[in-house]
Amino acid sequence: MTMEVVAKKSGITRATLWSIEKGTSNCSIQSLLRVLEALGLTINISNGGYSNRMRASRINSSLDKKINKFIIECIENYASYASISSGEAYKEMKEKGVLEQLKNGYEDLHGFSFAYLNDYISSLMKNT
Repeated sequence: MTMEVVAKKSGITRATLWSIEKGTSNCSIQSLLRVLEALGLTINISNGGYSNRMRASRINSSLDKKINKFIIECIENYASYASISSGEAYKEMKEKGVLEQLKNGYEDLHGFSFAYLNDYISSLMKNT
């Protein structure tokens, strides 16, 4: 088909079609859909990036669960190490910003032994 035929079938001018073709037009989605229809093409935009967003959400949710589990284990182990209750350990660690530091340092810390982590947490508790 010529540009004239596609433009006429799409209900747009030849100049607009040329701009769309060159990628210089800020045409409406309706114009773009009419051009695609005139060419016998379709595009699925109903699900856009939804599956990618959902996948990212699941990954973030999974990571959040791992981080939360790690922090809970750190609290419980530190409580035992410091001979205090888990509630007291949580309160003190939260007040001193240690929980946030553990969360932010998860990637570097989660593979360490709890003996090392207890010493690390102790140093954070003293320094803050």
